[in-house]
Amino acid sequence: MIIDVHAHVFTRPILVKANGLTFPSAEDQIRRMDEKGIDMAVILPLNSADGPAERQSMGEVLNICEAFPGRFIPYCEIDPRRHDWHTVEHFYAGLSQYKEVGFKGFGELTTRLPFDDPKMMALFGALEKLELPVTFHTSLAEKPTYGVIDDLGLPRFEKVLQTFPDLVFFGHSASFWSEIGGDLTVETKEGYPKGPVAEGGAVVRLLREYPQLNGDISAGSGFNALARDPDFAWNFIDEFQDRLLLGLDHTDAELDFQHIEWLTQARDDGHITAAALEKILWKNANRLIRLGLEE
Repeated sequence: MIIDVHAHVFTRPILVKANGLTFPSAEDQIRRMDEKGIDMAVILPLNSADGPAERQSMGEVLNICEAFPGRFIPYCEIDPRRHDWHTVEHFYAGLSQYKEVGFKGFGELTTRLPFDDPKMMALFGALEKLELPVTFHTSLAEKPTYGVIDDLGLPRFEKVLQTFPDLVFFGHSASFWSEIGGDLTVETKEGYPKGPVAEGGAVVRLLREYPQLNGDISAGSGFNALARDPDFAWNFIDEFQDRLLLGLDHTDAELDFQHIEWLTQARDDGHITAAALEKILWKNANRLIRLGLEE
């Protein structure tokens, strides 16, 4: 069993990105999943005004899931800046309707607001009550990009972790995974740092101190965090094997991330255990997203 916790899938993608490709259609996504041996994938809508994608209705997400039964897991996502939702109660009343029809989580949260903005705190309060995990993308305020705003060391996110101890988070993005190293600077935070991982990284500390935080290792950012320093990675995976989740985020049909192959080779070479690999590939997702799949 393999579950990909990070995919973006459309019924009919139209807008072409800078690289000349669109996001994948459901058929393209299924083809890539079959090639990779992936059984199920989480569909993460990108609906904030800052997100780098076409907006997607929750009805479209459910239609894709129904058209390909057993292959997709629906997440809901809205821009928390909507004018008529201000309190936990507002967000709860709206998001509970999504949970009632089958949505299993929230994200990908990319809104260009600070983590501790009142709107964001109201959103997180509702998600905690609804027991819906949230996948987020974070970035610096200084950069003209997308993602929830935080500073070097993720201090705003730590306030959120302290405030919502029962809300499950899946951390993602270059600005999150670069914080695995303790020698990070503002200039290198948004990129893919190379070489050995220095001790004292915020991601390592936060994972140790806040059990509701988990790592979505998707995309080049998650892969780079592990592959840049294999000796560090083996210990990191061993320590946090219950908190890491396989994701690819292959938003282009031709993009071929090697997470599965790399992790499988690590198991075959004796660097990680078979039990740890199974947790990362699907068991952690099954537990944290409350899928109820039989082990």
